[in-house]
Amino acid sequence: MTDATDILNVLGRYARAHDYRDSEAMAALFADHATIEIFNARGSTMTPIGKLEGLPAIRDAVRQMMAPHGERAWSQNVISAPIIDVGGDEAVIDAQFMVFSIVAATEPENGWPAATFGAQGAIVPIEAGQYRAHLRRTARGWTIAAMRIEHRLPMVFGQG
Repeated sequence: MTDATDILNVLGRYARAHDYRDSEAMAALFADHATIEIFNARGSTMTPIGKLEGLPAIRDAVRQMMAPHGERAWSQNVISAPIIDVGGDEAVIDAQFMVFSIVAATEPENGWPAATFGAQGAIVPIEAGQYRAHLRRTARGWTIAAMRIEHRLPMVFGQG
């Protein structure tokens, strides 16, 4: 595989760890002393809303800041338009993302009516923005050293 493919795979694994709420899989993508900075973005105005430093903080964020999915619920983190710049053992990937909330309809007790057709449920966009990750090639392969997440919809984390 090429460096660009390996780097795209890191971001793909990030999206899947996000959707599965898998703190261990998420942490495995990051360097030991990695940072994640999270911003609310309105045009060119960036308002910081959080910073995670180190693997324990990244693991805890997945466990504490990402609500678990319900029985019929899921999320789908879709990444698009990646731009990759590789220079030796350092790289940057800048990609757009959109996260969808997916909730399956409950099948009626007597089964679906005969005229029912297609997917049953709702898909709603709930997050959108940019991922900007700085990666380093290590003995484990490409790992994220620093990540900047810019949310185009305001993110709010409840107090208390």
